[in-house]
Amino acid sequence: MSMKKDFLMPIIVLLFICFFVSGALAVVNSITRPVIEYEAAYRAAEEKKVIMPQADNFEQLHIEGLPRTITEVYRATNNIGYIFSVSVRGYGRDDMKLLCGVDMNGRIIRAAVLEHTETISFFNRVFNEQHRDQYWGRNKNEIEDIAAISGATITSTALKNAMRDSLTAFEIVTGQGVR
Repeated sequence: MSMKKDFLMPIIVLLFICFFVSGALAVVNSITRPVIEYEAAYRAAEEKKVIMPQADNFEQLHIEGLPRTITEVYRATNNIGYIFSVSVRGYGRDDMKLLCGVDMNGRIIRAAVLEHTETISFFNRVFNEQHRDQYWGRNKNEIEDIAAISGATITSTALKNAMRDSLTAFEIVTGQGVR
């Protein structure tokens, strides 16, 4: 009897604790998920206004054949450009999620990072104003001249890929080539 009590009881207690904690986490997740999703959508909407402040509003388009990294496409309702939601692999464990604005001439307006798991030192080197702003006003061919940052090559290449894929998606959506 002592062996049963000494051996099985701790296992049963630990299993009960694991089930209880798992259940509690599931309840907390079900309560917080809608709030987190709402906040993420709100932040994305605010970033769209920063990227393209002259836009009246945005409508989401559903277009086939885009680069696999493009997750959503938004057109400014006053036809001044497009915003592409991009999910691209960097150095972090998860994809970086960005918004990239492209004007009607096929040039990058601005971009914003919505989520990332990059090492913060790499992220800060790549997304500092000096490096990031090199992309603004450039077309697909011109961004090829932007060099990767030594020591943060994977993250800076991910940014370049996001910009390139946004411009490729722009060409597909509008049927235009590079200008």
